[in-house]
Amino acid sequence: MSQSSSSGGRSTRPSSYLHRACENCRHRKIRCDGERPVCRRCRLQPPRSLTPCKYSHGTTGGVSPPLDIGSGQEPPDIVLSDPYVTHSLGAVVTPEYNEQLDGWNHAIYQSTPSPIEELPDLTGTMMDIFLRHFTRHQLFFLNPTRFQQSTLLPIVAPDRPPVGLLHTVCLWANHISPSSVALSISEEDLLARAVHSHATDVATIGHAPRLLHLIQTAVLLSFYYLDCGCSMEGNYHRAAATSFALTARLHQLGTSSQSRYSTLDFFNVNLAAPRDAIQAKELVDAFWSIVVLNNYWVAASGTPSNIPSDAPISTPWPTDSSVAQSVPNINFSVPADSRANDVQGHSAFTLLVKASILLERTIAFTIQHPALPLSLEFCTIAHRLDSFRGHLLVDSKNPQMSLITHLFANTAILRLNGPHCAVCARARAKCLTAANCVTTRLNDAQLDEWNQADPILGPLLGTVAHILMGILLYVPQAAPDLQAILAALHALSQWSPFIRQCLAATQQQYTTLGFLG
Repeated sequence: MSQSSSSGGRSTRPSSYLHRACENCRHRKIRCDGERPVCRRCRLQPPRSLTPCKYSHGTTGGVSPPLDIGSGQEPPDIVLSDPYVTHSLGAVVTPEYNEQLDGWNHAIYQSTPSPIEELPDLTGTMMDIFLRHFTRHQLFFLNPTRFQQSTLLPIVAPDRPPVGLLHTVCLWANHISPSSVALSISEEDLLARAVHSHATDVATIGHAPRLLHLIQTAVLLSFYYLDCGCSMEGNYHRAAATSFALTARLHQLGTSSQSRYSTLDFFNVNLAAPRDAIQAKELVDAFWSIVVLNNYWVAASGTPSNIPSDAPISTPWPTDSSVAQSVPNINFSVPADSRANDVQGHSAFTLLVKASILLERTIAFTIQHPALPLSLEFCTIAHRLDSFRGHLLVDSKNPQMSLITHLFANTAILRLNGPHCAVCARARAKCLTAANCVTTRLNDAQLDEWNQADPILGPLLGTVAHILMGILLYVPQAAPDLQAILAALHALSQWSPFIRQCLAATQQQYTTLGFLG
């Protein structure tokens, strides 16, 4: 009987891509590129086991012969793949290689540190590139000198960073490095290695040297996905970092109780008290870095913060030195806490944290009350934003962080007052003042002298441009500010894929609204 007759005359499903799909993609019913030894789907999407894909067909294609139950033919063997096997991407699977895999798996199951991949030399150019970019960045909270020294320790040393963090450092260094010093391995493979090794580090957290290393890895991975414009993956790692921090009670470091450095019961890991002032500063900065990361994502994609709105915060404000500042006692349920409004005597990082909190609370308020008239709560938030912005100065030591701080504050003012420009002259005046402040700060920052840009500048500037385009009918004086913001987005787009996406979306809106004639 022919194949067509056995199917009862039904039309067969096109099977060109099924001929080359691996077993995992067949089971999930998704398209597979058939790349060997690991297809793209299995590399970049869960479960990301990085094991060689299983194929039920040869390399030349073709459909596997049907199994005739009545013929007495032995059913094919069912091969179960270990989802936690680690291997080197692109490696040739040989008996020697399989023996090496067995050794690595044994080491993982015994929960002993083992090199998952051969790392590039982190003592040379790659480490220099990473630290040059992140030494003073708000999302890298580890002490740079101590971190660099710890990478030189033996693998079994308790203070050596886990493999996932080292892979993530390589990923970022390759991402921001000039092409002349880029690694030979592709960035896609570096990302797969970083994600997989970080998952292994989390699975063996009971033997991890320091919980802060795992939090730092999750923060850097989330920030990397933000720069690439990948919302789903970035929010996943943001949630992981926040969960670690809140479970470890990093938000309550100012509490005097002995439970201040708590035990993660789920992972059975003790967050030990800091040995010195450097480690104490790392703990404080770790929490506030996660606050900033959450507010980055709120500003970039509108997703709510992973920090509960009623979470009581007692961790001291971050400082530029090893001396802790006063305890803030912020409760995020307050739209704009008065203590978050104070700017006197605080570090540049603290001002950034406060500005990001004010924007996050403003976004939450405007989402919950989109058509609310000028109420008492509205006026309270507006007063605190004006007061905070009025006391901000330009920080010449870190112009990019200073620009982001000013953008957070002015974007919050524009988001709060923009919807009321049609009926309120005071709101129109505040929007025009905020737009002028943004333009002034952009001129002060001297963007043409930069060699890198924080990706959060894209959505912040894009939001300002979006609001200005919506209120130009009522505030035509803001047109020059809009042009300056578009020029700034264009200048910064060379440094970040996400900023390029924001520029394209802003230009499309600009064209759609007819501003190009």
